Amino acid sequence: MTTNIFNSLSARSNTRFSLSLLVCATIILVTHARAAAAGTNDPFARMEIGLAINDQEIEHRLRLAGEHLLAQRNHVTMKTLAGQLQRHSCKLTLPKTQEKKTLRPVELVEHSRQGVLVVTSLYQCGSCGKWHVASASGFVLTESGVFATCYHVVNQPDHAVMVVMTGGGRFCSVREVLAADEEHDVALVQLDGTGFAALSVSTEAPVGSAVYVVSHPEEQYFTVTQGLVARYFTGQEETGEAVMMSITADFGPGSSGCPVLNDQGCVVGMADNIVSTTTATKEGKVRPGLLFKHARPAQAILNLIQPPRRSSRGRQAQSLFTEP
Repeated sequence: MTTNIFNSLSARSNTRFSLSLLVCATIILVTHARAAAAGTNDPFARMEIGLAINDQEIEHRLRLAGEHLLAQRNHVTMKTLAGQLQRHSCKLTLPKTQEKKTLRPVELVEHSRQGVLVVTSLYQCGSCGKWHVASASGFVLTESGVFATCYHVVNQPDHAVMVVMTGGGRFCSVREVLAADEEHDVALVQLDGTGFAALSVSTEAPVGSAVYVVSHPEEQYFTVTQGLVARYFTGQEETGEAVMMSITADFGPGSSGCPVLNDQGCVVGMADNIVSTTTATKEGKVRPGLLFKHARPAQAILNLIQPPRRSSRGRQAQSLFTEP
């Protein structure tokens, strides 16, 4: 939800209305001043991302871009986006899968990182009055700016505005939700702009095949991990009858919506939740267990373009959307 300072002031006297304009102008000036301190007068100016990633600078720039949108008062609110999650399918042409070629890990990261997104929303905690950044992940599906992320990442109506950054340091606002599926925790969202680096989608990921994850666990932006497809399963309490992919590549809070890539750089899944089997005895002793990383297979994304068959609803597992 956006701050109501402008609406509440403009509803009063002309003096109060003038004050609201002054507050609005002040916020814009402060936002621009902060951007100038970062070396640019444009909060949406592209950020150079080198070998050594500055996590604090990325978060700072995302906050600046969000504050700029709020000050302009022409943004799409998170409440509006949450309301659009009732759209169940869309017409979309995905890029053709390139010729199959196994990539070395270095090549794969270089090939895919441009299409990996930092998906954030601004919110106020109610204690300090400042804007905070909640981070998650996503990935580009089309050159025209359609991207995929988790349903629960978008379903944050109490947050104010969504801001996205590409792997190339480009900052973008969001236009609308095109399609979503709560049961399978998937949403397709349209960015403002064009010329994005799209990732190919494939349903070929047999058990035992190599996978890679590029995500932002705990605001550790663009972290790369490697593993295997451990198994496919269904019928668990957390996810109901939906088919899930279990992988051994690590991810954590902040990774929701990130791509799971095969060794050809194609998206074969999307990180969704983690389940721990660690337990505690009555005496308070911890019994170590395993940490299972679960992803939605790529078919769950394709089903929003090719309408899915109906299945029963399951409970949502632990989400990986973080609020620092």
